[in-house]
Order: sequence, then structure tokens, then C-alpha cells
Amino acid sequence: MEYQEYKDKLKGLELEFEQKKSKLIKEYVDANNPYKIGDKVTDHYQDVSIIIEKIKYHLSLYGIPSAVYYGSELKKDGTPKKNGNKTYVYQINLKQ
Repeated sequence: MEYQEYKDKLKGLELEFEQKKSKLIKEYVDANNPYKIGDKVTDHYQDVSIIIEKIKYHLSLYGIPSAVYYGSELKKDGTPKKNGNKTYVYQINLKQ
């Protein structure tokens, strides 16, 4: 086996690992995510509420997978803001 062949095989293994890791993160988040698109959530840190339009996946600095919600910011009465701002809210920052 040549060194280049070794490097190519190693790169393939690393790519396969990252794909499997990503799939596992998605499975974990989906199994532990109580919210779906169209739900309203509030971030306790920024004190902002949104209607979920998209759900992404995130791996925290501590290695804990969680959801990241993206959507339109809401006013205090629960209606969308006129300026149309959209933002992200992390599952770990949700107001209980």
C-alpha cells in the first residue's frame, strides 16, 4: 500500500464517521425535541419569542446535541413583528 492510498482510505473513514455522527445527532435531537414547526417558543436569555419555521441541529461545547429553532420574532401579544426580523433560539435556552 502506498502512502497516498493510506491517506485516501483514512479520509474516506473520517468522512463516513462524520456522516454517521451527524445522523446520530439528528436522531437524538428528534427523539428529545418536544417542539415542531409552527410552535411558539421563548428564549429566556434574550427574552425573545418566535414561531418555529425551521429546525436545525447543534452540538454544544459540552458535546450535548440540541435543536436550534429559526423563525419570525413575535411581539409580546404573540403576533409577528412588523419589521419581519427572524432569529435563532437554542433549545437549551428555552423558557420553561
